[in-house]
Amino acid sequence: MEEVKTGGGKEFVYSVVWAVILLFIGDMIVTALPSYKIIGVIITILMFGVLAFFALTRYSAVYTYTLKKTRFAAVRKIGYRLKEVSFYTSDVILVTRKKPDCRVQTVYRMHTSVFSRKNLWYVVYRTGETKNMLVCAVSEKMARSLRGGE
Repeated sequence: MEEVKTGGGKEFVYSVVWAVILLFIGDMIVTALPSYKIIGVIITILMFGVLAFFALTRYSAVYTYTLKKTRFAAVRKIGYRLKEVSFYTSDVILVTRKKPDCRVQTVYRMHTSVFSRKNLWYVVYRTGETKNMLVCAVSEKMARSLRGGE
């Protein structure tokens, strides 16, 4: 079973709205402090740079979730860079839509959505003696398979 998710248009629209808000903030800084105009311009450029980084990395990311027999893998591809998280389904402790209260060592966020949390699954799994958590946007069917329901 394999699922592929990409950054949606909603994330892009949110990024554009944030860009407009940041432009107005920068304009207010430049207008309110005319003697510090260069500082306002520099702050605006820095804010746009940070926004562009987050918007482009989320919008251009491709997430692939693969479940083959008892091995699950989540791969994030941005350009030529890859990040992969994989584990066996027998190591899964918990699969839930609500953020678990248990303590984990590492949290891997492998989902396109920045603002909406409604389609996310929290998968807590064991690697040796440590607990890790994967936050992903898999389908209901794949989540059931991770739980061992299929």
